[in-house]
Amino acid sequence: MSENGAGGAKTSRRAQRQPPAERSVHGDAWGALTRTQAAVAQRLQDALAQAEFPPLPWYEVLETVAEAPDERLRMGDLAEALVMTRGGLTKLVDRLVKAGLLERTFCETDRRVSYATLCPAGRELLDEMRPVLTAELEVAFSAKLDTAQAERLRDTLEVVRASACGQG
Repeated sequence: MSENGAGGAKTSRRAQRQPPAERSVHGDAWGALTRTQAAVAQRLQDALAQAEFPPLPWYEVLETVAEAPDERLRMGDLAEALVMTRGGLTKLVDRLVKAGLLERTFCETDRRVSYATLCPAGRELLDEMRPVLTAELEVAFSAKLDTAQAERLRDTLEVVRASACGQG
């Protein structure tokens, strides 16, 4: 706080700031995207908790590994796919390994390369969790978006992702 004027009234630094510069439509779109992602993720997390399932990041790891060839994925590729740090992913995978849902396997020709490999228990849990998440996503999206709109949204977000990754 700082002194302001003869009467010694205090004002916050925020009140002293100039009005923000005009925001761009792209900045507004980014804000809407991040708020929407957070709201949908919270809805999914709440549904999993209510059904007494593990947290959403567990599902995301299991789903990503399940989609990979032979249901195994290099740790670095998994971290990239989930947009996580390698350290954060290592801790998460350690918990999934301890729970018997994943196992670490190693490249036969280079022991420095490790994979997250889906275990049968991981496949079973994933299959049990998927309907809960599918139902919540249906509610979150279908209330205001028809199938064609959802497909256009997906395609638009893929264009933005590719551009952000230098692919477009």
